[in-house]
Amino acid sequence: MKLWKTASLVLAAIVVIAAGYGLALVRRGFSARGTPSAIETFAATTALRLAVPSEYRRLQNPFPASPETIQAGMEHFSDHCATCHANDGGGDTLFGKGLYPKPPDMRTAETQNKSDGELYYTIENGVRLSGMPAFGDHPGTDDADTWKLVVFIRHLPILTSDELQHMEQLNPKTEEDREEEKAEEDFLRGGDISGLSAGDTHHH
Repeated sequence: MKLWKTASLVLAAIVVIAAGYGLALVRRGFSARGTPSAIETFAATTALRLAVPSEYRRLQNPFPASPETIQAGMEHFSDHCATCHANDGGGDTLFGKGLYPKPPDMRTAETQNKSDGELYYTIENGVRLSGMPAFGDHPGTDDADTWKLVVFIRHLPILTSDELQHMEQLNPKTEEDREEEKAEEDFLRGGDISGLSAGDTHHH
């Protein structure tokens, strides 16, 4: 009888806390600019961990961390992932700041302690109720590009300034950027400078 009474009190306390938290959340709103609370973060990370099938958690990367594999992963990351995650994996980008929950800092233990298979599964299948899309073209565990991305993610904590500079050249460019680059190339070849902005012509 005493055990039931204790259990009832604990359950009642949980209901009161949950109701209070829900009320506070509604009053605060659901803006993507906010920082997730500890409860939201715990719920999200727990849900993500449970969502990864056990057979994936045990997978190991078939690709070694060779310079060639890191380079391939870097090129893919720069082109497909850096818009939200930033070149250094820190997530401090215009798009990253606007997401909720925010992209994790991939250099920290939160990401680095995940198994190779967990990282692979997340990239391939995305994360529901977040800004992380599914990048996998087909189901399975043999997507070479994704495994090379996993290798590069492991490399993020020791990324060098030279590598970061190189990644800037690999980032996607807008049409305006491409036109400006073409105008600069034409100018350097002795062509017309009409396509260059005032700042560019002063620079050259």
